[in-house]
Amino acid sequence: METQGVVLLVLGVYMAAIILLGVVSRRRSRDSLEASVLGQGQASFLLVFGSSLSYHIGSGFVVGGAEYGALYGVGGAWYGIGCGLSFAFSALLIGRLVYRSQYVSLSDYFATRYRGTVLRLIYSISTVLGNVAMMAGQLLAGRAIFLSVGIPANLGVALTAVTSLVYTMLTGMLGTLAVAALQSLVIFVGMAGALAATVQQYGMAALTQNLPPSFFSPIPFGPEFFVSLTLPTIFATLINQGMFQRLVSAKTEKIAIRGYLLGGLVIMPVALIPPLLGMFGRALLPEAEPSAAFMQMLLNNLPVVVVSILLAAIVCSVLGACNAAFISSSAIVLHDICQGVLEQKEDVRRNSCIAMLTNLFVCAVSVFLAIRMNDIIRLLTLGYLMVSSGSVIPFFGGILWKRGTSNGALASAVAGMAAAAADSFGAVHLPYPCVTSILISAMAYVLVSLLEERNFKSGGRPAKTA
Repeated sequence: METQGVVLLVLGVYMAAIILLGVVSRRRSRDSLEASVLGQGQASFLLVFGSSLSYHIGSGFVVGGAEYGALYGVGGAWYGIGCGLSFAFSALLIGRLVYRSQYVSLSDYFATRYRGTVLRLIYSISTVLGNVAMMAGQLLAGRAIFLSVGIPANLGVALTAVTSLVYTMLTGMLGTLAVAALQSLVIFVGMAGALAATVQQYGMAALTQNLPPSFFSPIPFGPEFFVSLTLPTIFATLINQGMFQRLVSAKTEKIAIRGYLLGGLVIMPVALIPPLLGMFGRALLPEAEPSAAFMQMLLNNLPVVVVSILLAAIVCSVLGACNAAFISSSAIVLHDICQGVLEQKEDVRRNSCIAMLTNLFVCAVSVFLAIRMNDIIRLLTLGYLMVSSGSVIPFFGGILWKRGTSNGALASAVAGMAAAAADSFGAVHLPYPCVTSILISAMAYVLVSLLEERNFKSGGRPAKTA
């Protein structure tokens, strides 16, 4: 059988096994649609820890990290290091608060801290749009993998999108955690084995002799690009819908915090592996596209079955990441909007229709973005930027500054998202946009809150709340 046939056969068998595991795990969760989407209080330490690894050790981490390794060298690891730091900060800064309060989403916190519904709606909409951008990045990774085995690019995007949609219909939150835990182990072992085999065959001399010195610099790019690789991921994870859901899915508070803290500490050193594989791909196949260099190198230099299992695990992690985007969006619409804002009671049939329509919207727009854009990590950081710029300050400002008001939070969200959108779409250029947009958001939060307080103290009527 030809290489392409072996890869596709192993990929099909592995995907079928993963979907079966997800279905079995879902059947162990509670029966309601909302329970299967949220999975509260059902995850063990191994599920939380393993799924925390898979949350980042997937398409962006592996394929994007290898692509940046082929472009920049060891400095391509900074995106992965940022992923690890994001989990460590999340566990230490918000883990206890989120778990004890059982905040399924940031919207739950906004409901207890601020008055009104507009801020919750802004967060909900921005999160869904952020999920769209992040899923588009996952589809690009799926496209790169399918392209390496001869499947046309757009067909690879469509296959990844449709398969992930079906996968989401068959699994729930608990199934996602179980599958993610297994995939993270397979990917880690596969990456480590691939790197060890490549080093044994070619030696590190293949890198030093064929790559320029800049490829061995820890930070081979400018400070603004360096910041864009790390801070958006950290900021966005602190207020990420998926992070909230996974924290409250743990059986105990200790499991929630320790699972993600340990996951972050493990991810940071592992972040060096994909860039090194990408560097070998660049050194051995200088004419190959950066996004596909390491996969072509593996196919040419390692046993086909071994590479097939690794690629299958990465593709399934793409499906898992897309599944997380779908579940996050469905949870936002069902929990935050339908139950939180509209105060609707649970209706399984109606909720199923709403979840399906939400997933179709996310899928369609993500496919459009994936076809139009080519940079995996750029799409992922764009999604992180849009969510964090409008939510970080209302969240942490509400915790740290008791004088912050509802209208201050609303102004903060609007100003931060507007600044991030203006920079992302080229209307203006903000230096260090992930930092600048949050600073603009903070200024709006403080100014509007102080003006509202001053108006109230001077005998005026308080401004209408958000």
